[in-house]
Amino acid sequence: MENVLNRMSLADESGEWDPERHNLRFKRTIVIPNVRILFGRDGVAPEKAQIGIAVRWTSKPSRQRGVFAGDGFTISSEQTVFSIQGEFPPGILRDHFELSTILYLKASGAVQEDERHLANVPGVEIGVLDSVTFFLSGVGSVLPIFTTKDNGPLWKVERYWEDPRTDPFDETSFRILLNENHPDYRHLYTDGLNPSPLMKEVFLSALQILIEDVLDQVPSHELIAGRDADEDSMCAAVKYMIETFDLAVSSKEVLAFSLRDKIYDKIGGIG
Repeated sequence: MENVLNRMSLADESGEWDPERHNLRFKRTIVIPNVRILFGRDGVAPEKAQIGIAVRWTSKPSRQRGVFAGDGFTISSEQTVFSIQGEFPPGILRDHFELSTILYLKASGAVQEDERHLANVPGVEIGVLDSVTFFLSGVGSVLPIFTTKDNGPLWKVERYWEDPRTDPFDETSFRILLNENHPDYRHLYTDGLNPSPLMKEVFLSALQILIEDVLDQVPSHELIAGRDADEDSMCAAVKYMIETFDLAVSSKEVLAFSLRDKIYDKIGGIG
């Protein structure tokens, strides 16, 4: 089964914000039009209980996790808009992190006969409303990377586009799939934190496949000129990569060398 999450990228165009030196604050707002349906026999909590909303955060690269608690409500609450906010100190977040908005049992209550199947222990998670993965700015956020579990090779790429001039560049058009079941998967990071040489080669090889595939359809001079290409297209993405990292693309051999010469030491935040 493939692990597909909503993905966003955090980038500071001014270049002033650094997760190692600055904090990060967030606020999440959730709308629940009818809280009553969450209680009782057909809900997720007993009628006399109280449900809380929280944001669970996980940072695998830094091996840390935690929860930010927000509002709570009962079956009689008239409130429909709920907020959770939190702050990450400097140095906590690395490469990428996940935020999941969850419902949990904030306070237990008397259980009716037809509610005995419902959770009634304070602190128990009773539902996940959404999950989103944030990628901090860096080379690692250039390509969408997902994980899968199967009997196949360590990694592969999937590409789904017809016209790179108009088809958008996102996880539906091109992505790297890392196989968690492969015995070498554990070697993709050093100390579980930073991309290993193996992971860097996976990333660069996938990036080369992407660039070569697009250049097979669109001549390099036309791509660099931005001719007839939509702003968020595959062509626009490859043009950005070539210009940002000053890549040479005159041949496949030259491109392979240029990728490793220009990008290898910059890779971070992959996974």
